[in-house]
Amino acid sequence: MKINTTRFGEITIDGSGIIDFPLGLPGFQNLKRFFLLDYRDPIRWLHSVDDPDIAFIVTEPFNVFPDYTFMLDDETAEFLKVKDHRDIVVFVVLVVTENILNANLKAPLIVNLKNLKGVQILLEDEQYSFRSPVSSLQKETQDS
Repeated sequence: MKINTTRFGEITIDGSGIIDFPLGLPGFQNLKRFFLLDYRDPIRWLHSVDDPDIAFIVTEPFNVFPDYTFMLDDETAEFLKVKDHRDIVVFVVLVVTENILNANLKAPLIVNLKNLKGVQILLEDEQYSFRSPVSSLQKETQDS
């Protein structure tokens, strides 16, 4: 499947790898279909299929925050049809604010790898922030 993107031009993706976010993402509720593009390990792009301008830099939080943990609530697990916790992958959105790379640990993206259904959740845990500095990836993103 060919996709036009603002950042990467026209690219070909495997249509079977499209992740469906039935609820969209906050601020982008009308965009439901996304795909992952490898960037620099462990950083990836989560790119919209339907809007060539929309892409988020993401990473699995455990790569840079080894103590990051939360319990997936039953409602979300049921919504994603999770049968085994090993079938899910967690991503956090990375953003540069005032020349500091931050991870949104407060609102992770949860994807069921078996059915490629995803959702963004909001954690109530006060220890996590929308802007948690990511020093271990800072150099990599500045070089790009």
